[in-house]
Amino acid sequence: MRASDRIGEEERRALERAIAEQERRTGGEIVVAVVRACDEYGSAGWRLGVALAATAFLAVGLFAPPLPWTAYLGVQAAALALGHALARLDPIRRLLVSDRLLEQRAFERARRCFAEQGLARTRGRTGILIFAALFERRVVVLGDEGIDRALGPGESWQAAVDAAREGLREGSAALGLAEAVRLCGELLARHLPALPQDRDELPNAVVVLEE
Repeated sequence: MRASDRIGEEERRALERAIAEQERRTGGEIVVAVVRACDEYGSAGWRLGVALAATAFLAVGLFAPPLPWTAYLGVQAAALALGHALARLDPIRRLLVSDRLLEQRAFERARRCFAEQGLARTRGRTGILIFAALFERRVVVLGDEGIDRALGPGESWQAAVDAAREGLREGSAALGLAEAVRLCGELLARHLPALPQDRDELPNAVVVLEE
C-alpha cells in the first residue's frame, strides 16, 4: 500500500493545520514525514525461498516415488519463486526482518530525511522531524541542536513517538501523527516559546515518500 493511501488528502490537510497551530506557539520548526518503507529488504525473499525449496526437496525425497532429477529441480524452483512472491506481502516480509534491522533502517532514513528537508538550516537550529515508517511501524523524532539543548534533564520525545506508533498499529496513522505534533508542540512551547521576530522558515506540508 502506498503511503499516500494511508494518509488521504483531507487527513494531510488536517495534519498541516495542526503543524501550523503548534508553530504559532513556539520558535521550533516542525516537519512531519511519512515513508512507505525504508528499505526493500530484498534478502527476505531469498531466505524464505531457500527455506521453502529445501523443505520441498526433503518432502519430495521422503514421500514421493523416485522422480527424474529435473522434477526435483522444478519443485525447488517453484518453491523458490513462491518464497519470493510471499515475501512481497508486507505482513510476511515484516516477520522475516529482525526488529533490530527495522529500527536501524528507520533511524538511518530519518537522518537522511532530516538533511533532505533542510531541518539543519533553520536560523536557531530549531528544526524537529517527526518521521513515520509505515512498513517498519517505527517512528523517529529528531530535534536539531537548538532544541536538544533546550530540553530539561529527563525530557524526551518518547511520548510523541508512542502516540504516533499507536496510530500506526491501530490503522490511524494521521491521528497518531497529529497527537505527536501536539505533544511536540507543547514541549517546544515550554522551552522555546514563540518570539515576535520568529518567521516560518520551513513549509508545513506533510512530506510523503513512496520509496
